Parts: sequence; structure tokens; C-alpha cells
Amino acid sequence: MQTLTKRQKEIISYIKEYIEKYGYSPSFDDIAQHFGLAAMSTVHEHVSALVSKGYLQRNNRKERGLSLVTKQKPYMEIPLVGVITCGEPIEAIEDHTETINIARDGALRGKLYALKAKGDSMIGEGVFDGDTLIIKKQETAENGDTVVAIIDDNEATLKKYYQEKNRIRLQPANPNLKPFYRKEVEIRGVVVKIIRDLT
Repeated sequence: MQTLTKRQKEIISYIKEYIEKYGYSPSFDDIAQHFGLAAMSTVHEHVSALVSKGYLQRNNRKERGLSLVTKQKPYMEIPLVGVITCGEPIEAIEDHTETINIARDGALRGKLYALKAKGDSMIGEGVFDGDTLIIKKQETAENGDTVVAIIDDNEATLKKYYQEKNRIRLQPANPNLKPFYRKEVEIRGVVVKIIRDLT
């Protein structure tokens, strides 16, 4: 964005505060009155400059048709809620005090949260000890999805999900480990992205 003059900054601040207070933008008369501008053409000049610099949008069909241009952050802020074991299940404890920032990705939709992976049962799926997993929160899964599963009275584990005839198979991606079989499994989400810190 281009830099603003002192008066343009003041006008942007005024419009922002006005919208926050009243829920709609000030009219050109309001702006002129607030800043003591006798000539309406001066208001038009400032507003036109703010539009061309990308700070304001103007809807000419509305009397109060000014709106602020909000720039999307280049990153997404996602809550990091705990650790998930990729081996034996552990008690599911969620902590919502920490967040992580990841590059904005249009493919990542829905309610997301992050977990730190612990263990080596999912190495065949590219999940290693210490990786950060981005999870899409949902209660259902397709066969083959890597899921956060709750079993045996609030124990969480990360496994591949398979619905069999009369049971669910939670399959590790490590040939040295055996799957878990359960009649009931609570799905807390599906892995949609793996982040590895290579430092």
C-alpha cells in the first residue's frame, strides 16, 4: 500500500471509529464537518486518494457507501492444543493457551487445530516424532484417513481409519506394530497437513 498524508491518516482513523460506533460509514458531510473542511471537493479529493491507494472502497450507489479495505494476513493462526501419540494411546488433554502460525493455504478449510506428534507408529505416512500436525475438526472419516481417534474412555491416538464389517480398525503405518480393533471409536479430526521443523 502507498503511504498516506497526515490528513489522510486522520480521515481513515475517523471513518474506522465512526463505523465501529454506528455500524455504517460517515457521509461526506460528516467528514467535512468533523475536520472543518468548507469545500466538499477537498473531501472528495481525500476520499478518492484513499480509494486509489487501496485503503477505502466506495459504493457510489449508497450515500454512506465507504468501507475500509481489510488486508488478509499472510498466515493462519491455529490453536496448538496438545500432544498426540502415534503409538500407545494416552489420555486426551487439550490445552488452548498456545497458537502457531502457518502460511495461509486456501485448501485448508473448516475448523483447524494443531497437535504435536509423539512416537513412530505413523512413519509410513510421513509422520515423525516431533512433527506438528494440522487437524481438521470433524466427527467422521473415510477409509484410509489419518485420524485423531478417542478410544477406551478418553484415550487419544493417531492412526489410519478403516471401517470393517462389524468393527473399526485403527492401523499404524509401521510394519513393526499391530492395529487396534474397536467396536466404537470417537473421531476428533483428520490430518490435513504435516509440518516438520528441520532446524
